[in-house]
Amino acid sequence: MEPLRHVLRSLLIPFQGGQAVLPHSTVVQVLPFAKSLRLENAPPWVTGAILWRSRTTPLVSLERLVCGITPGPGAHSRIIVVNALSNAPRLPSFGLLGARAPQLLDLERTAISLDEATEPLPAGVLSRVRINGQAAIIPDMDAIEAVLSRLMAT
Repeated sequence: MEPLRHVLRSLLIPFQGGQAVLPHSTVVQVLPFAKSLRLENAPPWVTGAILWRSRTTPLVSLERLVCGITPGPGAHSRIIVVNALSNAPRLPSFGLLGARAPQLLDLERTAISLDEATEPLPAGVLSRVRINGQAAIIPDMDAIEAVLSRLMAT
C-alpha cells in the first residue's frame, strides 16, 4: 500500500523580482491585465481598482509590495482575483497583479522549506520560502486585507 501523499493545490504567481505562492482554493479567477481606476489615499502598492462582478475590486502590485519597484504592465500580465479571508462586507475579493499567468502546482510538504534569509520581511509578506529550490514568498493576506478593508470603507 502506497503511503498517503499530503499535497496542497497551489498557484505560483510570478512577478518582477520573485514569485508568490497561494493555495489554489483562494483564487477565484485569472483575468488579462486591464487598466485600473485610481483609488484615493491608497498606499503605493495598491495600483488602483477594477470593476469585477459589479464591485470595485482593489489591485495589489506584488512588485511594489515586496520589492518596492514599479514596473509597467507587460503583454502577459494577469490579474489574479482572490477571495478575501476576512468577513469585511466591502472587500469580498481583491486582485494581485502577476507578470504572467500563474502556474498550477501540487505542493508536497517535502518540496517547501523556510528560506533562511536574514533581512527583515517587507510588510505584507508572511514568509520567505523555497519551493523545489526556488525562492518564493507567502503573502500576509491578513495584513494586506486589513489595509484594503480600511481603504474600501472610505
